Amino acid sequence: MSTINRTHVAFAAVGAGLIHLALVVGSPPPFAVAFALVGAAELVWGVAAMAAPRLPLPRVAFAGALLPTLLWAAVLLAEVALGTPAAGGAASLPLLPLAAASALGLFCAAVLGVRLRRSAPPAPRPAPGAARYLVGLFAGALVVASITTPALAATEAGRYAHPHGEHSVVVDPHHGDHR
Repeated sequence: MSTINRTHVAFAAVGAGLIHLALVVGSPPPFAVAFALVGAAELVWGVAAMAAPRLPLPRVAFAGALLPTLLWAAVLLAEVALGTPAAGGAASLPLLPLAAASALGLFCAAVLGVRLRRSAPPAPRPAPGAARYLVGLFAGALVVASITTPALAATEAGRYAHPHGEHSVVVDPHHGDHR
């Protein structure tokens, strides 16, 4: 696998991890625990994939990339089949962040699946030129950021985030309160 493709998969894993960690806030406790564990694992694997010359634990990562999407779909289908979606069930979770994390996870799973299907171990590829690598790195970062940023904004944590430029504190000298 080329360095650029490995980096794209790592970016996607980090993006999915950030979204899953942002979903912890405001989720029912069982989902919050699952999101925290999955998000932390995705972040750790993504950083390790960026740093390593090969994708670490590709079989485990393949299963881990599919697991959140499959569990979300299974819980939704179970709630629909039972006809009684719980008040704190999967239907109460925000759709955009889960769809974005699923898209990033499915991208990781697809790339890892293709990599695992090859019978022979891949021959080492020469490192790309600096310009090609930077363009590929920028393109991957841009795509993942364009998916991850709106998804993060649609989470409960994103709703309470301070907009840029509004972090300063102004004290009213007459009342002593902050604005």
